[in-house]
Amino acid sequence: MSNLETRPLEARHLPAAAALCRREVAYLPFSEAILQDRILDDPDFDPDLNPTVWQGERLVAMACGAPPSEELQTAGGVKLFAVASDVRRQGIATRMFDQIENRLASLGAGESVAIIAGNNRFMQGLDLRYTEALCFLEARGYERAGDGMDMDVDLRKTPLDTSEKEEELERDHGLRVRRLTMDDYQQAWDYVAREFEYPSALATDPVGRRWAYLATSGLKLNPPTLWMAEKDGEFCGFAVTDVAAPERLGPMGVSPEVRKLGVGTVLLKRALADLRARGVETGVIYGAGPYAFYARTVNAVVNAVFWRLRKPLP
Repeated sequence: MSNLETRPLEARHLPAAAALCRREVAYLPFSEAILQDRILDDPDFDPDLNPTVWQGERLVAMACGAPPSEELQTAGGVKLFAVASDVRRQGIATRMFDQIENRLASLGAGESVAIIAGNNRFMQGLDLRYTEALCFLEARGYERAGDGMDMDVDLRKTPLDTSEKEEELERDHGLRVRRLTMDDYQQAWDYVAREFEYPSALATDPVGRRWAYLATSGLKLNPPTLWMAEKDGEFCGFAVTDVAAPERLGPMGVSPEVRKLGVGTVLLKRALADLRARGVETGVIYGAGPYAFYARTVNAVVNAVFWRLRKPLP
């Protein structure tokens, strides 16, 4: 198509961008506020990695990329793309990906990942229900490098009261769970970055600073969405919502020395109760790791499976 113009994403484009995503990208919530938070408010936002394609004054496609960040332990790549259904298979997605991958290479990135790039993400990888996107990415040379899942919790039916368990934890173990405030920012950052550098025995990539960024991002919301367990003034577990993705829970983690006491159960239910209080009927556990724990504790069920995809760059 010769009558197309590529422009970098700007704040004034958000109404059209949100409308495009709502039409063309199923399974996720989209609004101007969500796109502002996930794209423009990403601390590493780069206009050259966020092309939009216009046919006159109609937005027909967009792609959101992000550079790698050593500071926050994130890979560079693509975190979202959408093309209007009536203009697909005309090279528009290829054009946007060429721009993003060339820009990443110019920044020194050795690879591009999809769809798990940047600090403020939409997904933990490519939801396999986006079959057309999977075929496109594989044709471009992206290969599977891992997987993950989201889980749903029916907040209308799941018991979330933790008062008795919290009394037991404080009485028997000197543990309490509380909602943090900005006064706790530095202690929370230091704890999460240190304790969860490798959050499980299966973890191969360090994520401590990334998790610290996400956890403390919850302190900027109103009310704050970061819950923390502490003993003798030291933190020993956390859970947070609305930071890895809107209306999602995660990450969360509990220090090894207090596991098996029910700390994780209290943190999980406290965070999910926040979602329910806002009228959310289905809580989503984002990138669920210990799925048996979530299934047993809050009857969570798998709702989406993701592939993490990577492509080497020249």
